[in-house]
Amino acid sequence: MKKWLMPALQTAFVALLVVSFYATSWFGDQYVLRAEPYDPFDPFYGEYVMLQYPDLDAPASISDGAVYFTLTEGEDGYAVIDRIEERPFFGAINGSKYDRRVVAPQLENFYVEQGRGPELEDAVDLQVTIDVAPWGSIRPISIAPREE
Repeated sequence: MKKWLMPALQTAFVALLVVSFYATSWFGDQYVLRAEPYDPFDPFYGEYVMLQYPDLDAPASISDGAVYFTLTEGEDGYAVIDRIEERPFFGAINGSKYDRRVVAPQLENFYVEQGRGPELEDAVDLQVTIDVAPWGSIRPISIAPREE
């Protein structure tokens, strides 16, 4: 009985990780964010694009540091902050605020295929599609040049 217990637990753990990754897309909402690149390459991880989001601005009443926020679709079709607080709440995305800009760890880096980083950096105006689960988990889906 003990011979199969550990492999069964390990298999269940890996299956749980895979299901939780895809559950964000299954149960979450999809948003498109306006993005701007600023760093295209890491010698250890390969090409990626560091992103900043001009539409994710916090009000001046929120102090710098950890923030929790939700997104909603703006009038132009791009996501904007719906609710932002300094204390956690259910469904919030965990992020941080510095000088009116809000960032989330899952949104800062977007790894791309080899050779695509310079193309995206030259585009300057990008759009990032993400899935946001009801419990606040983020899954980046795609990145592409933005046409306006």
